[in-house]
Amino acid sequence: MANTLRLGCVSSYVPKKCGIATFSRDLLEGIKDNDKNVKLFVAAAENTSATYEYNDLVITTLKSAKPKSYTRASVKLNSLHLNAVLLQHEFGLFGGQFTSYVKDGMGYSYPTGKYILELLDGLSAPLITTFHTVISEPDPVRKAVIKKIAKQSVAIVTMTEDSKAILQRDYNIAANKISIIPHGTPKLIHRSRTAILKELSLKKDNFYMVMSGLLGPNKGVDLAIRAMPNILKKNPNVRLVVIGQTHPDIFASLGKAYITSLTDLAKKLNVAHAVSFVDKYVKTSELSKYLAITDIYLTPHRDPEQAASGTLAYAIGNGLITISTPYRYAQELLANKRGFLVPFEDYNAIAKTVNRLISRPYLRKRTKALLKPYGQTMSWEAVGQSYLKLINKFSA
Repeated sequence: MANTLRLGCVSSYVPKKCGIATFSRDLLEGIKDNDKNVKLFVAAAENTSATYEYNDLVITTLKSAKPKSYTRASVKLNSLHLNAVLLQHEFGLFGGQFTSYVKDGMGYSYPTGKYILELLDGLSAPLITTFHTVISEPDPVRKAVIKKIAKQSVAIVTMTEDSKAILQRDYNIAANKISIIPHGTPKLIHRSRTAILKELSLKKDNFYMVMSGLLGPNKGVDLAIRAMPNILKKNPNVRLVVIGQTHPDIFASLGKAYITSLTDLAKKLNVAHAVSFVDKYVKTSELSKYLAITDIYLTPHRDPEQAASGTLAYAIGNGLITISTPYRYAQELLANKRGFLVPFEDYNAIAKTVNRLISRPYLRKRTKALLKPYGQTMSWEAVGQSYLKLINKFSA
């Protein structure tokens, strides 16, 4: 009998309210679906002041601003005699200096996540790194961090061809070191739409546009609300449902001011009757219900460099007709007529596209037909299988 695979994961982890925490949980479950015997261990990244009640998988924590916690985590991971370690990398997860620079006359300051190197320097198991953010034309400090992580990794995972090309071009990382594995998606609930609408207390005769995820200005919720007057003039049965609470970092600084600004905007534009907020952190099981009744999904994000989006992946993986701004991830997922791109900050274009899709059922049908085969590659079980093949290739 083959030896049991022992796998570590360094990431944020549920119940932390974070997209990468959810990603890591779902990825490990997808791997487990393919190998029931695999032993999983998590080193959970968290804010210095935070405390969470984790499940038994979490065997140590990284306190963001405390370098010694990274060293302790490395020692703990080494003691487990792991076959491989998966690093879910996002600059903001890990502590260290900020980088400040000026570009095109604008000043910027970003976290570098440099403390993760304290853990990696002492790690004995082979490292496989997934880059959740890939910056084109990076500043020198973050570029150096990524290059060092890449050097210490036996393999690198990105979610798009575009991200792979940037790593090759801007970071001089060899193409044969980079694998492309898509963001995973949960399975849609296949039950009566009428029954699900009743469970969600939504009327059955409406046309539902949905947005979801942790909310903040970059999500572009205000743009969707500003599009509503022109949508309702032609299609008065359209309803916008915004699912998710304010991102914890934004809530910490603004409290309820951000969500209040959105509800005030809806009132000002006289569309409050057609806009609703599910102002809470929604579990995947409940989110799946909302996705099952979605007629059009919206991701009008404001960051052109965004290289991954769990919310967009969920939409495309489940065959939802999607309207998005052309950030990097959206450009690739919605290519080849799989979706619809509108210019940044252009709520009139959102309204025009929604009205066109409603008036042309054949266009919606054609788009769904193109989405189906693409989405089938994005189930968590399929993604877990791809990771497992990569792990087995390089495991100690």
